[in-house]
Amino acid sequence: MIYEIFIIEEGGKCLFHCSNSEKIRIEEDLFSSFTTAIRIFANELDEMVQTVELKEYKLIFYSLAELTLIAVSDKEDDKLRVQRKLALAANEFRREFKDFICTDPVDTAGFNGFDEKIVAILFSSQENDTHFS
Repeated sequence: MIYEIFIIEEGGKCLFHCSNSEKIRIEEDLFSSFTTAIRIFANELDEMVQTVELKEYKLIFYSLAELTLIAVSDKEDDKLRVQRKLALAANEFRREFKDFICTDPVDTAGFNGFDEKIVAILFSSQENDTHFS
C-alpha cells in the first residue's frame, strides 16, 4: 500500500504532497530535506537512489527531469510496480503544470486539484497502471 506521495523539485522544495492514510504523517519540509540530502550524497558517488528500506516502510524514488517523486509504501510493495505508477504521475504532473514548475519562485498553490489524479494513479489497488481519471 502506498501511504504518501511527495513531488520534490531538484533544489529540494516539496511541490506536492498527498497522503492516503492516517497511519503515518510525515512533515513535508523534513522529508524533502532528508530525501534531497540522500539524492545529493548518491550523486556524489555517481549513484542514483531507487529505494530506501526502513523497518516497516520503503521509500521508492522516481526521477524525471527536475522532479523527484517519492512514494512511502509498505516494505513488501513491488518496487517496479510503484515506480511505474510514479512515472505516470510524474508525466501527468509535468504535462499539467509545466508553466508553474518553470517559475521562480514556484507557486505551489497552482498545484491544487492534482490530488484526484494522484489518488487515481497511485492509490488505486487495480492492476491497470495506465489509467487517469
